[in-house]
Amino acid sequence: MRKICELGRYVLSKCGADKKEFLSTVYKRRTQAKKHRLDVPQFGRSMVEMLGVLAIIGVLSVGGIAGYSKAMMKYKMNEHRVMLNSLVNTLFMYADKVISFNNNSTESVDISEIFYKSGLLPDDVRLHEYDTRFLKDIFNNHIWLITYPHYKEVGMGYSITGNETGREICINLINVAKENSANLFKILSDKSDENSNYTTQGQYYGDKFCTQDVSCIKNITFSDIDILCNNCYDRNCRFYTKIKY
Repeated sequence: MRKICELGRYVLSKCGADKKEFLSTVYKRRTQAKKHRLDVPQFGRSMVEMLGVLAIIGVLSVGGIAGYSKAMMKYKMNEHRVMLNSLVNTLFMYADKVISFNNNSTESVDISEIFYKSGLLPDDVRLHEYDTRFLKDIFNNHIWLITYPHYKEVGMGYSITGNETGREICINLINVAKENSANLFKILSDKSDENSNYTTQGQYYGDKFCTQDVSCIKNITFSDIDILCNNCYDRNCRFYTKIKY
């Protein structure tokens, strides 16, 4: 009978559940149950807390993406430098053999396609889709290989597109030239103006051709690099590397 009284009010009058003692007991049990519910840990999160978490995740994501982009650009620049070094050394090793067929020419001769079809170029250098006089690197900048039989010279031209990577690419070219200064004849760079006319920025000579009257590649300073490369950030530049054979 007591269980029935505790289960429902519809039998309160029949089982004496309307007495003061019974009502007091029920009140105490409900109060204890309510207190128990309040003591249970709350695992939910408010909207403000969730927005805070999302904001933190967003900031970390932006920082992570920026760091990843910077690391990828550094990796590409390192790969680019390795490619340039390989290209200059290949040009020095095979130039006299490849261009021996053009010794009687009094004009410059394009040899980009010859080097490409001979399999002498690095893997990340490809032939231009529409003009076989030019090659392209990982930054889609134009490279051309050319020989001047009359002067017994062979050279590499590099067109730098003026953007945020232009200066870094120019510095790569200079560093590669310094590493190979013993085999080079000279390097020079020029920049374009508003009318796409190019003016020479400076030229430096290799170890065998360096005298007191000319600037040496191996002695290029940070100030020289600024002169050669600063303009490659906001306008197109061209960089030439030449070898005598």
